[in-house]
Amino acid sequence: MSSGQNFEVRMAEQARQVAVRLPETTHHKLGGKVVAAGQQAREALAEVFGFAGNPSVAVTAAAWTDHSVEIAVAEGDQVHVFHVERRGPESRGLVLTKHLSVYSRGKDLPLSLAELVQKAAVTNLPDWTMDHLAVLITSDPRSGKPGLPTPPARDEANRPRSLLDTWGANDSYADFFAGGEIARSQLDSIDPSKLFHFVQHCDAECLYVNPHSVGGIVALVNYPWDDRVREPGRPFDQNMANLTDREFIEEGMITTDLVEDDVILGNPKKFEALLDYAVSRPSAEDKLLFVSNTCVPTVIGEDVESVVKRLRKKTGKEILYLTVTPRSMTNVFQGMLVDRRLEAEAKAQEAPADTVNLIGFAGGKGATELDEALATYGARVNVHLLPDLNAQLIESLPNARLNILYPNQLWQHMFEQLLDRSRIAAIDPAAPYGFEGTRTWLEAVAASLDREHEQGELENLWRQVAEPWQARWDSLRRQAVSHRLGFVVRDEESYFLTNPGASWGVPLIALAEEMGFGIDILVRVSDPKVAKEAALSIRKQFKYPERHSVRAFDSFAFLRKRLEDCPAQAFLSYHFYDWRLSEAGKASFSIQHFEMGTAGAVRTLERLLRVCRTSFYRRYHKHLKRTPQGLHPDVGPRRGGSPNPPAAADAGKRRGGSPNPPAAADAGKRRGGLPNPPAETDVPGKEGRRG
Repeated sequence: MSSGQNFEVRMAEQARQVAVRLPETTHHKLGGKVVAAGQQAREALAEVFGFAGNPSVAVTAAAWTDHSVEIAVAEGDQVHVFHVERRGPESRGLVLTKHLSVYSRGKDLPLSLAELVQKAAVTNLPDWTMDHLAVLITSDPRSGKPGLPTPPARDEANRPRSLLDTWGANDSYADFFAGGEIARSQLDSIDPSKLFHFVQHCDAECLYVNPHSVGGIVALVNYPWDDRVREPGRPFDQNMANLTDREFIEEGMITTDLVEDDVILGNPKKFEALLDYAVSRPSAEDKLLFVSNTCVPTVIGEDVESVVKRLRKKTGKEILYLTVTPRSMTNVFQGMLVDRRLEAEAKAQEAPADTVNLIGFAGGKGATELDEALATYGARVNVHLLPDLNAQLIESLPNARLNILYPNQLWQHMFEQLLDRSRIAAIDPAAPYGFEGTRTWLEAVAASLDREHEQGELENLWRQVAEPWQARWDSLRRQAVSHRLGFVVRDEESYFLTNPGASWGVPLIALAEEMGFGIDILVRVSDPKVAKEAALSIRKQFKYPERHSVRAFDSFAFLRKRLEDCPAQAFLSYHFYDWRLSEAGKASFSIQHFEMGTAGAVRTLERLLRVCRTSFYRRYHKHLKRTPQGLHPDVGPRRGGSPNPPAAADAGKRRGGSPNPPAAADAGKRRGGLPNPPAETDVPGKEGRRG
């Protein structure tokens, strides 16, 4: 046997030993990177996850991706991809261990593969963490080398489509959560211009993507991080929930302002000169520099990142760099959240036992009130991090014993970076919305700090927090019983209603029920099987199912009919002035109406009741109807006495027979073999209907 073969045998044996024995270290540098696993690492992963020794399956590729692991397993001519990530409170999957969540990316996983992973979870995985898996991959010296296979990418048809998903997809008429547009705009939830000196390498036209005016511009989407509803008295340009300093004044950015000659002839010195100027500017708050590289420099091939790296090395200053790739958006804060935080943790002394950091809890009244409630339970808040983010906060993080994470999937990549090799314990309980949710959250924090309380003492602590608001809360709940809230969701996006992390941490169904509202849910059917599963998963959320309804639709005409007939007075929509609702006589609300804590729960319920009682749309909805030509012809004067055009006549008051427009009338007779939705997901009990 050659020396090369001996080396391969030794490496394979080492990998197998690593697979059955938990790594002794969790030190690695994979966070935020994509690293393909070498052959020995793939064999080790096969051992850990139960695929080794089975001749009918093979691990064909594996990779560390940001803060998760993906494993491609071939069985016959089919390849199935398993995704492994840190377990959270809302995690669901094939396997849930103490630290890991494992699930298959596809929908048709063979039972034989599922059983292999489930068995391995019991025997091999109980104590494994994501850091251990990272060490396993880095133990193979071939990992990360060029040419290694990686698991196949996700099906492009099932990925968020950003603008198209919200505005231009075939079923955009059924999009009320604006998930794609919110994902596209996620950096605005941090808003680096308020936290850093902002430099943008761009042409002038790039700055005019959004309109500029003296007054504030109302966005087309009710972004959950905006405070327009929660704090309407604040100036619009400061109307964000992402700052604890409410008196902060935003400063402008500086830009390269590229012109045609720069694009055609090239002018890299222009960016270098601007960056030197930005670094030289005085900064009383010692803010970091945030550099955004836009489309034009990328298209012309300018090496912007090398310039940034050289200046970092020259000045010793942290410079955050963002370019146009999705991965850049995910990892733009990696240097602060991982590298600088680990340095701070290494230098820190042991933190007091009663201290916590609130991670992801937006500023404003709700966050301040949570601090006070935590103090009642014996916990002191050290810092609020995210969406606030600066060097001082990072340096202060280790002065707390516990990180409390807010369940928000949009920020999950930043949470993973904060947890990367951290010695600070962390929990991520369900967010404190409503009285029940707030109490559960406070007790979870107290338990994690080992604050032992007898049941009678817990009752007394909760009474102190809730008593100032309890009478008002009970009164409002009695009023809410006579009102109903509605939700429209696409069947493949039912997670917006079943997973609070997907809806900015707000448990929409549970909270609406706790407040006393009846609930009407309309599900867009893309596939009968998918729609049925979605409806069943939604119904499982109901505590009082007899008060609620779940109904289906599969066309825009059918949706309009469902909305018009629905007894709910208000529907959730992330779209500003949603005419789909106004023409049906419905008011609208969004995540901006919700606040945390007991006082926040009372304010939330007051807002929702005001929305439900707004009679304008119910009274004038026939004048707000839309036709292919625009508004209903009843709006504005008519000329010549001519009758309404057919389409407009259908959209208005029905004459001479069927009260439904043709498309809506046909909606009950499903074509092409598509049946009406199953009875258990379609027809609510008569006692649940209100006029």
